Amino acid sequence: MEFYERAICNYDIQWAIANGWAVPPVCKLAVVKSMDLSSIAIVGGDFKTTALQAEVEKEANLQRLCVITAEEREGQTVVFTPSVAAAKGVCHYLNNNYDVPAAYVYGTMPPEERADALRRFKSRDVQVLVNCQLVAVGFDYPPTATLILGRPTRSRAFWLQCVGRATRPLAGVVDFAGSTPETRRAAIAASAKPRFKIVDCTDASLDHRLITSVDMFLEANKETVAKVRERVAREEKTLTPEELALLAAEEEERKRLAMEIEERRKHTQGRAFGSVETRDVDLQFTGKRSVGTYMNPLKGKYAGCRLSELPDHYITWASEKVRTAWIRKIFRKEKERRHAGSAHR
Repeated sequence: MEFYERAICNYDIQWAIANGWAVPPVCKLAVVKSMDLSSIAIVGGDFKTTALQAEVEKEANLQRLCVITAEEREGQTVVFTPSVAAAKGVCHYLNNNYDVPAAYVYGTMPPEERADALRRFKSRDVQVLVNCQLVAVGFDYPPTATLILGRPTRSRAFWLQCVGRATRPLAGVVDFAGSTPETRRAAIAASAKPRFKIVDCTDASLDHRLITSVDMFLEANKETVAKVRERVAREEKTLTPEELALLAAEEEERKRLAMEIEERRKHTQGRAFGSVETRDVDLQFTGKRSVGTYMNPLKGKYAGCRLSELPDHYITWASEKVRTAWIRKIFRKEKERRHAGSAHR
């Protein structure tokens, strides 16, 4: 900028998608609970390579990457790892433990072996290509449909290089005479590759320093991005950039309402009135305490009732649908208690 004084263009991935030159993504965060990036130093704007490699190469983390790959892959899939050892480990487990045909490549690999692995991937003899510092740049295979980013990064440039391996439309889809953004987007949507999938692997802390699809496709402040990232990882849903933006809007609306309520409280005077409902508790109870004597922790129609007083359909619903794990657990115990009781009768 100091030399040329002004930039004449700045085309990013969002522009390419909006104008029908790139395939739109769906985004997902996969948490690797056994991975801890909190103590890894930052060198040159990204995680220190040797420390990151040592962390990802732990057997528990390699196994988790394999689980994520086996569950999330759709079509030809590329897995990114930070080291050759990790690439070889993931490839070995996919082939031998997960029944997923895979090959691996890395930068210093003998040219003949590398060419053979790429040929097998492009001919679909293998479904997954596990790589270290090779296909992030210069790899061109438009049918690539899923990217598993098992190499956590703080670098936007590196993240975009990796993701660029799957943004290309299939040959002949958008390169036709007289095309417009609308006709190109329609052609992509009607093609055999209407979208591609990004799975960002994060550590259990959802480290705010990581660059993921949420950061790249969401224009929001850091606090909102962090909240959305937590929700996406917790709900384990695959989302489009538009859905990510909707989550961000919901988060901003919640924040606005919270501030509004806080402001109203400042101007609220007087005390509330009304009746108070109470229940006597027998502190001398000496009988056997069971889960049926617990009070319903949920609000609503049956709030304040003991579990033993609740109808069967409510117990079944709560034991399966309630999000909070400990609440689901006590309802399941009550369901088991009733089943055991009916069996005795």
